Amino acid sequence: MFTLEEQLTQDVRRAVSDLTDELENFYTGGFQETDQGWLQTLKDKHKEALKIQFEVVSEGISKPGEQTLLKDIFTHVWITEGSCVEVNHGHEIMQVETVSKNTKSEILSIKCSDIFKPLPGQTRPIRTVLMKGVAGIGKTFSVQKFILDWATGKDNQDFDFIFFLPFRELNMITSEKSLQELVRCFSPEMKSYDNILEHCKVLFIFDGQDESRHPLKFEENEIWSDVKKPTSVDMLLTNLIKGNFPIDSSIWITSRPAAAGLIPPELINRVTEVQGFEDQQKEEYIRKKCKNRALADRIISHIKTLRSLYILCYVPVFCWIVVTVLEHTLEDKSFDNPKTLTDFYTVFLIVLLTAKEQKKEKENVLKSNQEAILKLGKLAFESLKKNIIVFYEKDLREYDIDLNSPIYSGVCKEIFKQNSALFQEKVYCFLHLTVQEYFAALHVFGSYQNYNINPLQETMWSFSWLEQFLYPSIIPLFSLNKGALEKAIQSRTGHLDMFVRFLLGMGMKNNQELLKGFLSGTKDHSNDIQETAGYIKELIRETSSPERCFNLFHCLSELKDKSLIEEFNVTLDKTKLSGQSLSPSQCSALTYYTLLSEKEIEVFDMSEYATSEECVRRLLPVAKITKTLRELWFCGTSEASPGVASGVLRRYPVHIREMFLTKTSVGEGGSKWLSESLLEDTYCRTEKNLFLVLYNAQEGSLALRGFHESVAGNLLVENPVHYPGCQLVCSGLQQPCCCVQVCRMLNCELTERCCEDLASVLLSQHSSLRGLDLSYNNLGDSEVKLLSEALRDPNCKLTKLEMSWCKLTERCCENLASALQSQCSSLRELDLSYNNLGDSGVKLLSAALKDPNCKLTTLRMRDCELTERCCEDLASALQSQHSSLRELDLSHNNLGDSGVKLLSATLRDPNCKLATLR
Repeated sequence: MFTLEEQLTQDVRRAVSDLTDELENFYTGGFQETDQGWLQTLKDKHKEALKIQFEVVSEGISKPGEQTLLKDIFTHVWITEGSCVEVNHGHEIMQVETVSKNTKSEILSIKCSDIFKPLPGQTRPIRTVLMKGVAGIGKTFSVQKFILDWATGKDNQDFDFIFFLPFRELNMITSEKSLQELVRCFSPEMKSYDNILEHCKVLFIFDGQDESRHPLKFEENEIWSDVKKPTSVDMLLTNLIKGNFPIDSSIWITSRPAAAGLIPPELINRVTEVQGFEDQQKEEYIRKKCKNRALADRIISHIKTLRSLYILCYVPVFCWIVVTVLEHTLEDKSFDNPKTLTDFYTVFLIVLLTAKEQKKEKENVLKSNQEAILKLGKLAFESLKKNIIVFYEKDLREYDIDLNSPIYSGVCKEIFKQNSALFQEKVYCFLHLTVQEYFAALHVFGSYQNYNINPLQETMWSFSWLEQFLYPSIIPLFSLNKGALEKAIQSRTGHLDMFVRFLLGMGMKNNQELLKGFLSGTKDHSNDIQETAGYIKELIRETSSPERCFNLFHCLSELKDKSLIEEFNVTLDKTKLSGQSLSPSQCSALTYYTLLSEKEIEVFDMSEYATSEECVRRLLPVAKITKTLRELWFCGTSEASPGVASGVLRRYPVHIREMFLTKTSVGEGGSKWLSESLLEDTYCRTEKNLFLVLYNAQEGSLALRGFHESVAGNLLVENPVHYPGCQLVCSGLQQPCCCVQVCRMLNCELTERCCEDLASVLLSQHSSLRGLDLSYNNLGDSEVKLLSEALRDPNCKLTKLEMSWCKLTERCCENLASALQSQCSSLRELDLSYNNLGDSGVKLLSAALKDPNCKLTTLRMRDCELTERCCEDLASALQSQHSSLRELDLSHNNLGDSGVKLLSATLRDPNCKLATLR
């Protein structure tokens, strides 16, 4: 017998032994059912940590003790499957303005919660997702909502753990780490557990890949698969994305579009793109942010009157800025309602600086923050030139910025955001890229207005300070503006577009008044502004880039110059009356006002406006947002124009429903370009019909393969292609991915060998062809025999066959009649006009019409050498209960009165189904 003390000791020892075995089993990876309690406890602990991290967001001007919950302000953004915008060649704001004109229904959207779920019809699992989007468009908020919904048990519960690893913090890890150690850095609650990665399904989220300072050497880095062995962060990231670690992991990467190409496309299973708010979501967000319903309605009404700003509200961050500003200006009579972009950002700066110092005058607040603004502005300006948007403490020290100093307490609190990071170090960024661009402009304009210095001049230290004392008025504002405009025009990426708009706007009287305190005084720059406006108009006439022209019109808007608008409207009215075309600069104006218009463009005929290749280039952004595009090129352009256009067209999404191109507008170079630049481009989606006419298709037919694989529509080939060209066309039509439904090969000098290939297309189970027009070819009866045999095949889906002007005789009718009587034939329409069929040919076809298997509803035989003798056979066919014919064309034949009499009597027969008789 054991004493009670001994019994308790043994029980404790047994419990400790069991617990030790369980922990050992856990650490060595032997997960059993009994371990589920441990795992669930850890999951709950991890979810709670993520919930605390993401349920509160930093947005707006918060008062002490106030918190903004994500669920209270989150508004779903529009996310698309696939890529819609390519912004490598233009400022991101320009891309937002362009994509806002696309018809939403024509682009496949996806819910953020479903980004790892295959769409209907997709079988391949989604492991790696790349989410693209311009700065401030809602990528990080979408990630946070996804994580919060998972942490609260709402969605995606098939993941055991989610690890959030932002690049701006990954940048700070310079020492070698194992994958396990990397996870613990960002999720400290995982510190005591070693084998979670090997035995659980995990999601790694890498936010802000565009901010990465790791090189991501996918090709150079060696294969690494040990989760416990330390190596560089770059090695861990590339191998994790490649899937080389023996763990069940999914990857989600967010990035601005310009940097998204650093991830090899073969490693990405799904690309999504965040497009921001639709109009309804803008209003929903504004009402959430502004609790006063009446004020929210006034804000919505006001921004709708400012079309360019309303478009920019597709970006959630910009929408927040607009609401922040208008909440104050619409109720504070000391402010005029802002109208330009610079107006909004200047008021935004003042609102943020005075929010915590209600008793101070605006001028005093700006004056007390002048030094801080100038230093932050210099950081913004110099970093903007280097495309740097994230800063670390060493970056701030270079500009003598000490955030612990009282002078930064106001300006930095809301404008220069600080994020907690690893190893007690902090990372900083401006609220948004446009805020950085505004501060860069503040630095340049403040240096000019206060100290007569032009920071845009690279050699300013050699003379500027001397000029300041000897010639205090030596630098006119026009020189400053001219230099900024020249630099912006020369930029291939447009990275200075917004900066120059802000800089020009600051010279306006109302903004100088608002910036009193920061500026040493106000000056009358009216003459310089007028001269700047004139210079901008010259640049518009000389600049061929649609993006740069678009921004130049925005610059005129900042200067409140409407002269070009009035001139354009007068010219457009005259053009419509006289039938004359627009000049290149007027085409730029048309593009600008069309993109800012609320109306969707149903039909756009390029030939109505374009008189040169330069006009085409400037009108391309309009062509790309229209539903039906006619004449992308025009008569008389050189073959260089397709090459000029192709570079521009690749920059924007194309969602054209119908396109009409003629042989005079395309040419051989155009045919090739359509394949290489437009139709094979992943950003081009001609979703309904492309009516393409190829001119001299020897070269053009080489381009047809790209056309076949890209477009569901109508293909028209005109002029001699001979056998090689026809063979290429037929090869494309038989591809499984080809969805061309109508093919017209007119006047192509087809031969018997061509008809063999065409018959092969009709017999192919992959062919989508429903209509075939072979008119104006010398086919002959033997070639028709080959096609007729194909019509009897079960794989043939052809419903319409046209062979007018093909020099056919009555001999072909026997083969066609046999095909029509086949139960496998799907033919509904047959056009044999302008052939020498004769009455005997019609007799054979009439017999086929009476066959129960014949499904023909339309028969055209214009000018086929017919007489009254054929009418008896046709009348007999029409009176048959099996005839399905509803349209019959016998015009331009010598039928005579007696023939018409026979047909007229037939029309009264109850079995006759004819609805149209010509």
